[in-house]
Amino acid sequence: MTPPFQVGAMPEAHAHGLRLVGALDLDGTAQLRAAFAACFAQGCDRVVLDLRDLFFCDCSGLNALVEAKATADRIGTELRVEGARAQVARLFALTGVDELFADRVPRIPPRTV
Repeated sequence: MTPPFQVGAMPEAHAHGLRLVGALDLDGTAQLRAAFAACFAQGCDRVVLDLRDLFFCDCSGLNALVEAKATADRIGTELRVEGARAQVARLFALTGVDELFADRVPRIPPRTV
């Protein structure tokens, strides 16, 4: 069973870290957007997203991540993704979002049928 979605703060030396846990869907997007807003309000140079424990992400969750990336780019903050599991990395690849996080999301080879 997948745990409920949670966002945990992980303060780092020169960055702010967010650890995403569970399944990110429409129900979790408000919590995620609030966490990003708090990070960006602190004026950090870098925000690191730890996705090791994110087991699922739907289109609403993906949209929240893309919005956060756009905001980070606009205010000059680096948004880095680490540890994407296969399902999330595949979603990024299929939607082209992996290009936004090109250096941080593992490339998943396309499936052959």
